[in-house]
Amino acid sequence: MTPAQAIKVTFDEIEKDPNLRIVAISGPGEPLACPQTFETLQGVRALSADIEFCLSTNGVLLEEKTKRLVELGAMTISVTMSTVSPETASQIYEWAMIDGKRLTGPEMGQKVIDAQLRGISAATKSSMFVKVNSILIPEMNGEQMEDLARSLKDAGARLQNIVPLIPFDNLVEERPPAQNELQDARNMASRFMEQFHHCKQCRSDVVGIPGADRIL
Repeated sequence: MTPAQAIKVTFDEIEKDPNLRIVAISGPGEPLACPQTFETLQGVRALSADIEFCLSTNGVLLEEKTKRLVELGAMTISVTMSTVSPETASQIYEWAMIDGKRLTGPEMGQKVIDAQLRGISAATKSSMFVKVNSILIPEMNGEQMEDLARSLKDAGARLQNIVPLIPFDNLVEERPPAQNELQDARNMASRFMEQFHHCKQCRSDVVGIPGADRIL
């Protein structure tokens, strides 16, 4: 869907249901790396000052893009961040392009983590509400949620949503956590971060409210 198409769909749907007030942008891919993201947000904002934006990101480019997001009125951000261990990050992310260089391994992991925390801090200092989605992968980060939550609190994040792994791509061989493992991780993290407990797997191509939405 092009930005022009997305803008048209947005206002067609609002005409059908004036109660719709939030436009969300997520992957696949990294929205903050795509000029089309900002073209879409700018187009929607030009037609309505009342729409709220919610953007999902891995957070690596968030510090760089915070000012532009604030200018467009995007005040709610969901950052996916699952570890503060460089070694674990190098297992979760196969590679990352940072400052024009393709990096792998723990060096890449550390740079990703540092960029994510700087981005969260920049966003919260700009009065954005930052929720962090953390994917629980038992054999990788099962014992790390407390340390992660502490770092997220220090960076200014407001809410953490620990969700179970859905095995795919380079994590296809990893197992999802059992319910007791998920609850234990949330309990540990809750010492530092308010926890969100009612998440359901959702799609980025739906319209409506959770439980009563439909695919576009």
